[in-house]
Amino acid sequence: MNPSTFVKLLRKTVIEENLLSYQKLLSTTKEASDPVWKSILPIYHNLNEEQKVAFLNFLRIVEINTLSHVLGILDGSSSKYEISEDLVLISDQSSEKINGDLQDIFLALEGY
Repeated sequence: MNPSTFVKLLRKTVIEENLLSYQKLLSTTKEASDPVWKSILPIYHNLNEEQKVAFLNFLRIVEINTLSHVLGILDGSSSKYEISEDLVLISDQSSEKINGDLQDIFLALEGY
């Protein structure tokens, strides 16, 4: 798998599909047992449509920032905290290194 394909798959799963799941859950869930969901559902249901779009756009930004940071850690370009060695990401079908530019590829796809 090449870096671009890997990033596109992550973006689809982590950003696009998760955001659709959150939107569906927020729109259709009436009651929840989880304390976080219990607290956010009434807030979300009281928003008008424009505010709901803004809220979901905010969730998207959080997802983008989180995935970007993780990719930066894998690339070695973001703060690694306690990671004191270089990380090498390879697939089981190839020994070619995938990471190194993952964050840049992802941010380019997002238009940054």
